[in-house]
Amino acid sequence: MEVQKIKPEPARYHAVNPEKLRSARFLERPNRFLVRCSLEGQDIEAFLPNPGRLWEILLPGTELLISKDGVREGRKTAYTVIAAKKKNNFILLHTHLTNDAAEFLLKVGKVPGLEGWRVAKREAVFGRSRFDFLLEKDGRRLILEVKSCSLFGERLAMFPDAPSDRGRKHVEELAGLAEEGVSGAVLFLVQSCQPDYFLPDFHTDPKFAHSLYGNKDKIRLIPVGVRWTDGMGISGAPRLLNIPWGVYEENSSCTGVSLVLGERGRGGFWVKAEDGEKHHAGLKVIPIRSGALEIGEIERNLASAADGEGAEDGRRVFYFNNPPLENPSLAAMVLYLRTDGLLDQGREGTYH
Repeated sequence: MEVQKIKPEPARYHAVNPEKLRSARFLERPNRFLVRCSLEGQDIEAFLPNPGRLWEILLPGTELLISKDGVREGRKTAYTVIAAKKKNNFILLHTHLTNDAAEFLLKVGKVPGLEGWRVAKREAVFGRSRFDFLLEKDGRRLILEVKSCSLFGERLAMFPDAPSDRGRKHVEELAGLAEEGVSGAVLFLVQSCQPDYFLPDFHTDPKFAHSLYGNKDKIRLIPVGVRWTDGMGISGAPRLLNIPWGVYEENSSCTGVSLVLGERGRGGFWVKAEDGEKHHAGLKVIPIRSGALEIGEIERNLASAADGEGAEDGRRVFYFNNPPLENPSLAAMVLYLRTDGLLDQGREGTYH
């Protein structure tokens, strides 16, 4: 009787050694690359290698996974943030580890559409830019740029969550190289396998979104979702996401509604909703580009999240005792309207 051969499973990839991971609770983010968190009852500082805004993730009390790396020359903190828990799953925040994860998935043939491609080189220089990977297959070459995507709702993921001139430059240079006969692709590694769809974040960075849309027929766009275990190992096969360009076309050019956030002179904070996107010196403005969104809908949800309200120039103003973006209800509303709400246009959505 012929003995059936069983192919061994590839070794599971871990972003870091699980034995180095420790659980902490997020307290605040003094600057882009530094967080304060509580570790076993002590307040500590940790390096956050992620330039994104992460508004919907870094809420007070959020569980973080950090690693102890020790203080050495060139850095002031002994800990590094690796991941954060969003609902029931951890997501990778350490952007420097994204390419390592992508290389593993490429080597084991788990990136949809890139099966059989071999990593010929990392940090490959073409034109005026350095790209993440040069891949080869059957005498062909493919330049691959990798982007880590941690912004997602229940069904829709978006990139970037902060303006990315570098990302736009990479897209445009890949498109230019494609016209010269050099194939290129962008792999968006979505740090969750829950979403079904992916779009460029035209709320946050309309220039990047416009560039990606305009060059979508010149370069390959590969958005895939991955699931991370509690030990920051990749679990299962990545999931290929769909790109609903029709949703982009319907909403990206809309003026929509903006949230304007400011501080009150006697303490606390205020938020109001405005039509369109206007510049306000010294204030934070969060645009929500949606063709079906009305100010009244936003104000009803602001009222349920706020600690009080008033009126100014005939417009409702909502008061918060603490920074508004640290309010889970407000953060969930913004996330929903910018992601899943685009898919739910015409029917009432929920923010949770």
